[in-house]
Amino acid sequence: MAAEDGLTRRIGIVAVGRAASTVSIIAVNAILASSWEQAEFGAFGAIWVLANTLVPIFLLGLPTSLLYFFPRRSNTSALVAQTFLVLAISGVALVVLLWLTGARLVDLLDIATKGGRVDLLPFLPYIFSLVVGGLIEPVLIAARRHNWQAVLALIASIALVGVAIVGNVLAWSVGEVLAAFSVVGMVRLVVGSGLVVGALGRSEGRWVDGQGFRSYLAYALPIAGSDAVGSLSRYIDRYVVLFFFTIEEYGLYHVGALEVPVSLLLAAVVSVLVPEVSRLYKAGQLQEIAELWREAITRLALVVVPLFFFLFFFAGAVVLAVFSDTYADAQWIFRIFLLALPLRIAVYNPLLVGMGKARWAMWGSIGDLGLNLALSIALSYTLKIYLPQWALVGPALATVISTYVQVVFLVGMISWHLKWRLADLLPWTYLLRLCSFSLLAALVARFAVFWEGSAWLELLGGGAVFGVVLAALLWSNGQDRQALRQILRSLGKA
Repeated sequence: MAAEDGLTRRIGIVAVGRAASTVSIIAVNAILASSWEQAEFGAFGAIWVLANTLVPIFLLGLPTSLLYFFPRRSNTSALVAQTFLVLAISGVALVVLLWLTGARLVDLLDIATKGGRVDLLPFLPYIFSLVVGGLIEPVLIAARRHNWQAVLALIASIALVGVAIVGNVLAWSVGEVLAAFSVVGMVRLVVGSGLVVGALGRSEGRWVDGQGFRSYLAYALPIAGSDAVGSLSRYIDRYVVLFFFTIEEYGLYHVGALEVPVSLLLAAVVSVLVPEVSRLYKAGQLQEIAELWREAITRLALVVVPLFFFLFFFAGAVVLAVFSDTYADAQWIFRIFLLALPLRIAVYNPLLVGMGKARWAMWGSIGDLGLNLALSIALSYTLKIYLPQWALVGPALATVISTYVQVVFLVGMISWHLKWRLADLLPWTYLLRLCSFSLLAALVARFAVFWEGSAWLELLGGGAVFGVVLAALLWSNGQDRQALRQILRSLGKA
């Protein structure tokens, strides 16, 4: 029980930092969407997605590999130094590549505002900081300095929102906002690097040590391939939209495709779970891995499942509350993307990575990319001909369908490697009960909030009713009541 509480506390603390980062991106998008025209906001969204597509590719799988090797290496200082060197070279390579090809890439994707094509140059330092700084978070978490990680993420998030606010007040252009983001990114890199040195201390061994470097890179290679394919798959629908639709329509799609902050919990679980899985798999404790995964699913589902039902029924109010009436139609795109949210009750690829089965994760990502691309193009083309008013939802549907297919494959692989039956791998009874309770609470909340007016009042009123009804239903069940108490106790100790 103490181990589970400790795991929950660590996940909770890491999640705080991830929450700050994710919420800040939503806030930045909301602020900029309210101050810019759709073409400008669409161009900003396209540049942001381009960076978030390329950065995971040039991280070379090293952050995840670092989480795997950190508990296994005695000289962690050398491991971190090796990672920093490789990421620095990779970051420089990405910057040079974008500096040489940025103008053509912007023309190819038609990323433009009324003032002309958007220049990538001011954003290059920020992209560089993301690549090199990719080691900061895994090192701090693996070194049990998750508090430092959370504080750093919180401060950086506040700075990004501050840039958006200043840009709104001073009517900055897209390029000026991107340049200010670069300043924030470089400062975070410097401060984070100092925290890493402090976390390692002086007694960790020599900083220059080539032992194990080849095996480290060999392990990272399939992860890098999986991350690269996964990154392309995650955003391939956006690129299809850029090719098939206008930059203004892309701005609408970008709003609807805005990710629900539940990813912060998943990322926190990954950061904490992978080192544990690596240790247990090395010891041959497959049963313990399966039980740890089920425990993580139980905790995640308690957040993800209710959130899905509430957001699905109140999607229109969410879009109107965060963005303006200009983006009201984005609620349909948002609802479609929400259909994939229930899959976030578990982590799949990182579990395989933690067991040393990264190649299976990569094949799952390759299949997802191919299916997503084919479906996105086919649905966009078909809907533009027969149902043009709904054509923009085509890539979103393609993303959801391909995601479900990929998860089915990955769950099958996890079941095979852990030698567990699918019927035993997931807490099906618990999940069915939680879905039933959440659906009932969402229906009651939707009917209770009958007035028309402020979207914020609708969300607050609906959220209050939803929370009370769901809490009552969960508290009426002994197992759910115990799970709630454990989580509250763990977070209280954090």
